[in-house]
Amino acid sequence: MAVNVLVLMAVDRGYAVVIQDTRGRWASDGDGRPFIHEKADGYDTVRWAAAQPWSNGRVGMLGGSYVGYTQYAAAAFQPPALRAIAPAVTFLEPHTAVFRNGVPTLGLLVSWGLSAQAQMAIMRLPDGPEKAQLMEALIEAVDGLSGGETFRHLPLETMPLIGRDGVCAFLYDMLRHTSPSRPYWQQIRVAPDEIRIPTLHIGGWYDIFTTQTFHDFGAIAEAARQAGRTVPQMLLVGPWYHGPLSNPVGEVDFGFRASDAYVLSNELQLRWFDAWLKDEREAVADLPPLRIFVMGENRWRDEETWPLARMRPTPYYFHSGGGANTLHGDGTLSPQAPSEEPVDSFVYDPRNPTPTRGGGLCCWHMGVLAPGAFDQREVEARPDVLVYTTPPLEADLEVTGPVEVHLWAATTAPDTDFTAKLVDVGPCGFARNVANGIVRARYRHGVDHEELVKPNTVVHYVIALNPTSNVFKAGHRIRVEIASSDFPAYARNPNTGGSILSETRLQPAVQTILHDADHPSHIVLPVIPR
Repeated sequence: MAVNVLVLMAVDRGYAVVIQDTRGRWASDGDGRPFIHEKADGYDTVRWAAAQPWSNGRVGMLGGSYVGYTQYAAAAFQPPALRAIAPAVTFLEPHTAVFRNGVPTLGLLVSWGLSAQAQMAIMRLPDGPEKAQLMEALIEAVDGLSGGETFRHLPLETMPLIGRDGVCAFLYDMLRHTSPSRPYWQQIRVAPDEIRIPTLHIGGWYDIFTTQTFHDFGAIAEAARQAGRTVPQMLLVGPWYHGPLSNPVGEVDFGFRASDAYVLSNELQLRWFDAWLKDEREAVADLPPLRIFVMGENRWRDEETWPLARMRPTPYYFHSGGGANTLHGDGTLSPQAPSEEPVDSFVYDPRNPTPTRGGGLCCWHMGVLAPGAFDQREVEARPDVLVYTTPPLEADLEVTGPVEVHLWAATTAPDTDFTAKLVDVGPCGFARNVANGIVRARYRHGVDHEELVKPNTVVHYVIALNPTSNVFKAGHRIRVEIASSDFPAYARNPNTGGSILSETRLQPAVQTILHDADHPSHIVLPVIPR
C-alpha cells in the first residue's frame, strides 16, 4: 500500500487529498506526545476539509499504522462530514500495541520511540551544542538496534532519550501505566461503538497488529448489532508484514497472488471511497465482508464471517518421554490426549533469552527485527525451547481462525513468561513460523488482575496466538514451540517479580511443562473441513 501512489491515483480519480502532520511532527507545532490529541484534532481537520470550496462536504480518511489509529480517533468524535475510513495495520486501543497480555512490546516501543518520537523531539530543538549532543546519542542508540545492545538496556525507565529523563519520555510514560483501565489509556482508546461509518480494514498475517485487526473488525460489527445499526465493513488480510503489501515476506515467497500488484488494494480503497463519498454504491456491491489469503495454498478466498462458521476447534496434544528440548528431542504432537507421561523442563535465563526470529514486528526492519516468515530451526536448536511435532500429514489440513495454547506449567520464579509458536515444517525441514503468542504469569488472570505465582506450583495458562490462515500440505508437519522469551520483540521477564520499569536484576528460572491426563497441555487449531 504505497500511499504516494494512492494519492496520485486518488487525484486522478477526482479527489482532493489533504496530508496533515500530527502535532509535533515535521512542520506541525504543538505537543508531540502520541495519541493524546488525535480525537479533537481529527475532528477539526475533517471539519476544515469539508468546508473548503473544492470539497463536496464529504471526507474520507486512509493510511496505516499510527495513521490508521488517527482515523479511528477522528471517527470517535463523529464529525458529520466523515463518511468512510480505510485504516490499515492498526488498532482501536493503543494499550494493546504497547502491551501483549501484560508483556511490553519492546521491539516496537524502542525502535519506534527512537526512530520517530525521539528523533522528532531532537529535530525541533534550537541549533546548538545540546541538539548536537542529543543527535549523537540518538545515532548511537539507533545503531545499537541492529546488534541488540540498545534493547538490552536496564532498567527500562532510564532508556537513553526515551526513558524517564529523556528528551522524549515516550517509553516511561507508557510503561508506567500497565492496566488498560488507567485514565492514561481510557482517554485515548476508541470504543467499538464509536465507529459508525463504513470501514475498510487492511491487515497482514505477519503484521504486529493482526490480533487487533480481527478483534476490531468483529467488535465494531457486534457493537452495531447491539445498537440496531448497520456499519458497512470489509476486511482484507494478506501474508504481509507491517509495511508495504509486498512479497516475499521474510524468507518465504507466497507467489504472485500475494503481491499488491495482484490484489490491488489501492484500487479497492478508491472503490470504497467512491461508494461512500460519491454515492456510487455499485462500486462495492460485489465485495465480500472478508477477503483472506490462505497461506500454503497461496490463494485468496472470500468469506462471510469471522471466525468461519464451519471452523472446528481441534486440540493437538503435547507428548514426550521427558526430552522435548530442541528439534532433535522426543516431543510429539497428536490429536490423542496424553495419559501418564513425564514432564519436560528447561532453564530460562533472561541473560541469554530465546531470540526473536521473524513474526509480526515493527518498526525498525533490520538485524534482529526482520519481520515475516523465517526458518525457525536455529531457534529450535536451543535447549530452552521445547518442540512438539506431528508425523508428516497424509492429507492437507487447513487452519483458519484464532489459535490458542493451553499450557500446564510450573516455574521456580515468582513471575515469568511463556511463549508459544505454531510452525509449518516442510518436507525439507524448513520450519516456517505461522503464528505466535506470549503470556506473563503475573497477568494470567488479565492485565487488570496482577498476581505473582507461587514457585513450583502448577498453573494453567492460556496463550492466545495471532489468528492465521494456513494449509499444512500433505507431507508437511505441524509443530509447536514452547519457550519463555521472544526477545527483543517482547521485553524479557527478569524472573524476579520486580517492576518492569526499574528492575535491573536478572535471574534464571526452571520451567516445567506437564502433559498428562490431569494436565493435558495442547494447542487448539481452528480446522476447516475440506
